[in-house]
Amino acid sequence: MNKLKNILFIGVSIIITIISCKKKDDFDNPYDSYSTPPLYSNDQVLDALPSDNFAYLQKKVFAPTCANSGCHDGAFEPDFRTIASSYNTTVYQNVITNDASNTFTYRVKPNDHFGSLLHERLITFLPSTSGIMPLVTNSDWDKNKNSYINSIKTWINNGAKDMYGNLPNEGNPHPIVTGFHAFPDNNTASPYNRASGAGVLPIVIPRSNVDLWFNITDDQTPATSLTVNEVLISEEMYGFEGLVPSVMSTSSTLSANDFQNNNATFTHKLDLDASIYPSGTILFVRLYIQDADHISPLETPNDGSAKQVLYLFSLYVN
Repeated sequence: MNKLKNILFIGVSIIITIISCKKKDDFDNPYDSYSTPPLYSNDQVLDALPSDNFAYLQKKVFAPTCANSGCHDGAFEPDFRTIASSYNTTVYQNVITNDASNTFTYRVKPNDHFGSLLHERLITFLPSTSGIMPLVTNSDWDKNKNSYINSIKTWINNGAKDMYGNLPNEGNPHPIVTGFHAFPDNNTASPYNRASGAGVLPIVIPRSNVDLWFNITDDQTPATSLTVNEVLISEEMYGFEGLVPSVMSTSSTLSANDFQNNNATFTHKLDLDASIYPSGTILFVRLYIQDADHISPLETPNDGSAKQVLYLFSLYVN
């Protein structure tokens, strides 16, 4: 009997030990025996976002369907070439054309798809315009039209948030982070890859010094002239309170692909010493950036961001 009790005691102790060793967040870690995978493409990353996330709409609708040569490719507004230009030239931006009753004030009026000219142009032929948009399609618009229009309507009615879940304000918009890479220390040739697999997974980095690079866009202020350029890094998905921020450097630049796989100039760099973290640690990154037109910095991403976006700014220490 005593022998049986001892066996049961040992078994229960092992189970309790295993449970107590689980990480605090809800990320199931598949990387204990990790080896470098093929490049994790940005197409897969953006495809994994919710269908009413602005970055998803940019990738699926605005860039391939609207930013065609001679259309909304920068020749005239709205400018659908990039995530930043698409957002900044639609949300709370005054209309140029209108219907006979002058119903519309903004191209996108948050929380009101009926009052948003962007939505109206997709479903109605207004006499003062060239026709229902898009006029020409080189994408899967015709196949998925109803789904895409519904996603745009949902995005507008949920507040027309940016890709990070920030609500817009009338007037000058905040800066937008449109790219993120990790490179070996003082190396700009070979970025570290994201883990392979379904969904948005972390960038896998070694336990050594790593350079984090960010592409930041503002509609008026040059990226190198922003007034706040800080980063917080936490081992918890939402645990950023009380952490001491690090200031990013803007003294050098990097040419690399942004979240849309467009070549862009990365201006913000943070030196990270990953050797202080045990192997298997997942790090979550948040930026705090501010231009001269705002009184406080914008947190990117933030607690209101979709979980996929939080993992978009995450690192796995191998």
